[in-house]
Amino acid sequence: MLQAVPRVPVAGVKRRWGNRHTGSLQESSPEVSSSGVLSPPPNFQPSTPESAAVKNEELQLWDLDLHRGLQTNGDHYRTTITATTTTTVLPTVTDPASPFTTPVEGRDELSQPGSLNGYGSSGGGGGGGGGGGGGGGSDGCDARKKKGPTPRQQEELCLVCGDRASGYHYNALTCEGCKGFFRRSITKNAVYQCKYGNNCEIDMYMRRKCQECRLKKCLTVGMRPECVVPEYQCAVKRKEKKAQKEKDKPNSTTMNGSPGSGIRSDQMGVKIEPAEAESLSTSGSSGILTPVSPYGYVKPISPEQEELIHRLVYFQNEYEQPSEEDLKRITNQPSEGEDISDYKFRHITEITILTVQLIVEFSKRLPGFDELMREDQMALLKACSSEVMMLRMARKYDVQTDSIIFANNQPYTRDSYNVAGMGETIEDLLHFCRQMYAMKVNNAEYALLTAIVIFSERPNLLEGWKVEKIQEIYLEALKAYVDNRRRPKSGTIFAKLLSVLTELRTLGNQNSEMCFSLKFKNKKLPVFLAEIWDVTP
Repeated sequence: MLQAVPRVPVAGVKRRWGNRHTGSLQESSPEVSSSGVLSPPPNFQPSTPESAAVKNEELQLWDLDLHRGLQTNGDHYRTTITATTTTTVLPTVTDPASPFTTPVEGRDELSQPGSLNGYGSSGGGGGGGGGGGGGGGSDGCDARKKKGPTPRQQEELCLVCGDRASGYHYNALTCEGCKGFFRRSITKNAVYQCKYGNNCEIDMYMRRKCQECRLKKCLTVGMRPECVVPEYQCAVKRKEKKAQKEKDKPNSTTMNGSPGSGIRSDQMGVKIEPAEAESLSTSGSSGILTPVSPYGYVKPISPEQEELIHRLVYFQNEYEQPSEEDLKRITNQPSEGEDISDYKFRHITEITILTVQLIVEFSKRLPGFDELMREDQMALLKACSSEVMMLRMARKYDVQTDSIIFANNQPYTRDSYNVAGMGETIEDLLHFCRQMYAMKVNNAEYALLTAIVIFSERPNLLEGWKVEKIQEIYLEALKAYVDNRRRPKSGTIFAKLLSVLTELRTLGNQNSEMCFSLKFKNKKLPVFLAEIWDVTP
């Protein structure tokens, strides 16, 4: 059981922005671009000795040894994380000062079974507790799953591509090819791009040509991401079965027939002890999480993970709100003769610039970010900023008014976005916010999800393997946190949190399409946003 203990000084540091963002809104002028987003903010000095200690200690605390095992093959790089200072543990949920306090309960509104995140309002039955592993046990999601086709199924066709179906896989009748494709896509958090207009008709030929439309078809026919069992969990089960078989073999007879001196299975190196099963590390790109014990014991959060989560929550709160000076620079009234639509559009984009700048500052303080090449840092920031912004909006969702409370503490409803000419995505965005509210996602889970989104596989990364290994550390921390704090439904909840990543990709793509459509409405994004979102004029 986690105990509440006194915190390190960072928890008591009060935010003081000073002139941190002076001149931020000038970024929207044509002369300023996004190429300097990695530069330190001008005129920034830590406001207190404690915050100075956080800034200096943060990059020294986590030693990500990303260069170990470079002699091994590409997908088997090992990433370890060690702490030189560990002085805190996570507080219990009853701690009133805790940043991990669960939000108030919300409506139980989840996506419908046909939605892109792949689970229905009942939660999808994703396996329970520790046995849920990294995606919920397949028993809960895939009760009808067959290991081979029945005589009736031999004549049925795959709902995705039309090939002969082999059985129910991940909650849908599919062929072996689509089953494997879906499993690989989910375990690797893959992102595909259609080259043919995003409206491909998937058949046995096109399934090889367009992966994006194939994955969309998988989700449309009802395949559930939370039903995918990680490869490491399958490996653990195989080893358990093998160990059990060896254990069940008669071993009381020696080679010459005398009892009591036979060779035991554990002497042969096949018996798995609980401690070994708990410490089993992942290898390859499909395994991403630390497994729980096969005997139902939940592995506790490690001191390193506790410190990591504590720091993520601290920096999430530190870089959540713009300074008062920046907020005063935002346009609050239309200028003389200005159309109300243009005013609303300008107002939203000015706040968006401040939000993206805060996202950049938060990203730069994540353990592991400074280990990446500058080109990869820029690629990650450009790709993740809109998705992280959606997560921040979900944190600021007001269920009473069904609106998003922006940095200036004003609610923005669907009407606000429609008037600004940006209403294409608002319905899906508000649905996503309601979904996160109903899941009661707390500050720690939001912070970990944000880090996972930032360290996601993106196009044109020079060292994609390194990004993947850093992401695994945050995924393991999220899994450990959920297992210890969300029992007895930790498996189902973890599966739903992972499915959020898929929905964020969809919202990010919708945001890009909306930005491209602005030019047809005689509206133009500020240069800063146009460059960071790769929107050509």
